[in-house]
Order: sequence, then C-alpha cells, then structure tokens
Amino acid sequence: MSRDKKQSKDTPRKLIHEEQAIEDAVNVAIKEAEDMESIAYSSRGGGSEEPIPLGVVPDLGVLPKKMRAWVIRKERHGEPMKSFKEEIMPVPNIGPNEVLVLVMAAGINYNGVWAGLGQPLSVLDVHKENYHIAGSDASGIVWKVGSNVKSWKPGDEVILHCNIESETHTTRTETPYDFISYDPMASRGQRIWGYETPDGSFAQFTKVQAQQVLPKPEHLTWEEAASYGLCYFTAYRMLITQAQLQPSEVVLVWGAAGGLGVFAIQICKMVGADAIAVVSSDDKADLCMELGAKGVINRKDFPHLMFKHGETEEERAKRLEDMKRFGQAIWKILGERRNPNVVFEHVGEATFPTSVFVCSRFGRVVICAGTSGYDCEFDVRHLWMHQKRIIGSHFANALECIRANELVRKGIIKPVLSHTYSYHEIPDVHQIMYENKHSGKMAVLVQASQTGLKNTEEARGAAKSVQSRA
Repeated sequence: MSRDKKQSKDTPRKLIHEEQAIEDAVNVAIKEAEDMESIAYSSRGGGSEEPIPLGVVPDLGVLPKKMRAWVIRKERHGEPMKSFKEEIMPVPNIGPNEVLVLVMAAGINYNGVWAGLGQPLSVLDVHKENYHIAGSDASGIVWKVGSNVKSWKPGDEVILHCNIESETHTTRTETPYDFISYDPMASRGQRIWGYETPDGSFAQFTKVQAQQVLPKPEHLTWEEAASYGLCYFTAYRMLITQAQLQPSEVVLVWGAAGGLGVFAIQICKMVGADAIAVVSSDDKADLCMELGAKGVINRKDFPHLMFKHGETEEERAKRLEDMKRFGQAIWKILGERRNPNVVFEHVGEATFPTSVFVCSRFGRVVICAGTSGYDCEFDVRHLWMHQKRIIGSHFANALECIRANELVRKGIIKPVLSHTYSYHEIPDVHQIMYENKHSGKMAVLVQASQTGLKNTEEARGAAKSVQSRA
C-alpha cells in the first residue's frame, strides 16, 4: 500500500479520536461551567453557605457565609509549605468604619514568611486570634461598607494599603506626649494589616479600615495593582518624608532590584536625585538602569564587604578594605569624590557599617528593616564626627499612601511585577521567597481568573468566555 493511501485510510479514524476528545473536553467544561453558575448565581442576594468559586465575580449583593483562605495556625509554624494550609473560613464581619473587599489579586511580601515561621515571634500572640490569614497587599472590589463609610460604595475598584490606624489616636491620650505628632504612625495602636491583624489578603474576602482603601489605577491589571503597595509606600515615606530627598542629591540604594529598591530608584529619578544601585548579580543591572539609576555596583565584587558577628581581626581588616573600595566605586560612577547624601537601608546588620561609613558629611541613613539581622554594629566615630543622621521609617500613613498612589495613577511611578502565580500556589510562592530563589515582585490571582484583566467588566467577561467556549 502506498504511503498516501495508508494516510487516507487512517485519517477517518484519527478524526474520530480527535472529535471524541473534543466532545469529552466540552462536556467536562460544560459541567464545570454549570457548577460555577449554580453556586455563584443561584444564591443571588446572598446567604449561601458555600464559598463562591475561584475566578468568578458574582453580582453585587451575593455574599456567601464562607470563603476559601490560606490559613496559618500556631501548631504548624515552620517553612511556608508546612505553615500555609487552605481552609474554609467565615467571611469576616465588618464594623461601622470598615470595608469588605472581594480580593481579585494579592501581593507577596516577606512578612508572610515571617508569619508562617512564627519568627521573631508568633503573630498569633500579637492579635490573639487562633488563626492567621497573611497578605498585606491586594487589589479588589468593594463588596460591602460599614454604616459610617461614605467615601466608598459596593462595586468600587480599589487597592489596599496595609497601615491600620489606632481608633483612639485622635480621641484619647495616655500621656501628654501622645500628641507629639498627628501622624497616625506615631500611635501605639498602629499595626500592619495582614501581619499584625488576622484577616489579610490571601482569601476570597478581606476586611479593612475605610482609610486603607485607595482607587485602583485604571491602566493596571489586577495583579499589577496588587503588587506595589507595601514596598512602594514604604519607599515613598523613607525618601520623601523622612529623608526629605532633594534634587541633585546622591542616594545609595541597597537591594536595588528588589521590591523596595525598584521604587527607590524611580522616586530618585522623579525628584531629580542620582541613584547608585547595589545588586547581587550582573543580570539585575539592566533593570536598574532602565528604571533610572545613575550606575550599578555588584556587591559580589566585594567579597568581604558584608559584616558578620564574631569576625576575626583578619576578616575585619579585609572588610574595612572592601568598604573603602566600595566607596571608590561610588566615586567612579559619579565621576568625582562624592559620597551619598542618603543611604536607602533595609538590609540591616550585614550592610549597616558600610552605610554609615560611605554616607556623606551631614548625610542621612534611612532604614525600614533588617532583613539580614537587627543587631547592627558600626564605628560610631563616623557618625558623630561627620554629623550624620540615622532615621527610622515604618511603612506610611494614609495621606502619604494617597499622594504616592496618585503618582502611579498618572504613570509617573510604575510597578515592577516579575511573576504572577495562581491562588493554589500561595504556599509555593512563599517557599520560593523563603529560599531566596525569586527575583523582583510577585503576585497571586485570587478571584481574577487570568492575568491581564483590568476591571470588573473584563473579569466577568473572562469567566463567561470560558463558559461560552465550553
């Protein structure tokens, strides 16, 4: 038999198999679509015991009693793959000044890893609940508002910032010094949502204070909008409010290709300051230059630069030599013997001696974290003799978040999202972060069914498209 005749004879059989496979796939898809339809829409008006399906945006007013969430409990503290477990949880009840939000996407931050580990302390001992839903960044849709909330209504597309204000900040004082500032960040009751509170963004619904809600930039996808809040607003307060960054100043940015650093570079460019980006590999240099850095230093070129406790005299001598060479690398980028006016610090223990050393006379070291450790040692003579300042900074208040978010809405500051994962991969993503195998900023989809969707209409259309294809 010729090859052509054999192919002709086999073709009908092949088509039958393909048609059967297509029919089977269609039947499965139709069944799934019918299940989604029945659960999501048959209970129009609310009251269903079952969670809504992932990837579905039901009609406003549909409010189930239960939701899906990734939960941390004290008895399973440990690495993320152990500590994060999916559970069916009650949808949170809201108070008169709170807002319930349907979470479309959520951002990944290291505080989720800390919460799972129970280090440096268990967050469940902080908020006193027996469960913890992590997540301090989100984009979503306002689903319900408290009786006192007039600034938002169901259906509004929003992002959430993570500063919880003390309700007694402006109404009660314990000492005469409580009103040294009207900045809510000065309040003893200030907390970080999704870390020091139990109801974060790794769930289908979350509750927040009304002041935490900000308008979603219309040009961003749900995942882009969920990715930037914690890191960007932190960087904004550090440089604009605390360090009072000025045009023509020089800023040394540690971890410049990371979640905080990518925004620090953009803020410097916006102000007219020169950012010197510090990275851990050459492949991150291009990103920093694209964002507007003046130049890039690979810290791996200085193998003895990082401080560690218990170092020998020989190790200390090598570190001091690398600190000097590091400072000279800054001069080379600038083309003059000039030191940074501002050092953007969040690494802490390992880099702090270098930060104080290379900072200019009358310069400022502004710090918001200690990812390498909290016990910082440095030669204090460099601090007082050259009249440098160390400035602490912690997230941002509502007004700073509003102002910073407007820069995103206008396209001046851009989120840098490197990877987007599914809701089911939330433990895996945190494990990747814990093992330091990630790069850039990561987000996860929750009620958004796919990447690239920008609003409620597109989200509902995507779900219906799946049904129509089925």
